[in-house]
Amino acid sequence: MSRQPDEGVSAPFEVTVPMRPAVLATAGAVLLVLILLYVETYNMTPPILEGYPGDAFFPRMVLAFCIIWAVIVVARGILLSQAAAAARVEAPYVSLHWLEFVSVIGLVLVYALLLERVGFEITTVALMMALLVPRLLAAPGATLARAMLAGLALSIATMLILYAGLGPGLKTALPLQFLPIYIKP
Repeated sequence: MSRQPDEGVSAPFEVTVPMRPAVLATAGAVLLVLILLYVETYNMTPPILEGYPGDAFFPRMVLAFCIIWAVIVVARGILLSQAAAAARVEAPYVSLHWLEFVSVIGLVLVYALLLERVGFEITTVALMMALLVPRLLAAPGATLARAMLAGLALSIATMLILYAGLGPGLKTALPLQFLPIYIKP
């Protein structure tokens, strides 16, 4: 039931699971969370003006769209996987690097904890550097200096795009340290 790990990935940090149950479990869990979030939107403030859709309109629209796609993935996992497995179109197993998965979750939690104290700009660049540099180092012919420089450039670009979209674009209050604040909390 186990396969040889891919080159460059250490076997102790890799787990191989059957593809169909992995897809169904993941999509089912995501679908359940989306449904719970959709139900939670009914606890949001009702519209205060007639004709105004209310605070829950946009979240419900996004969640409904995501629920539709999650149902499609679950249905594909149930219906198509049987036919694909019989025709041997899909790979029967998927390998997951569990340490990388756990580290990304940890980094995102640290990001959320430090965002208010350190500021949006610094924490976003640090998170993106932590995520990008190891991947850039894995590229053929990569050096640490090139990976750090490319990671820094991509991290700053990502932070500026997020800042432009959330700050002035959506008028969201961000815990900023040095970029201009467009809306006061």
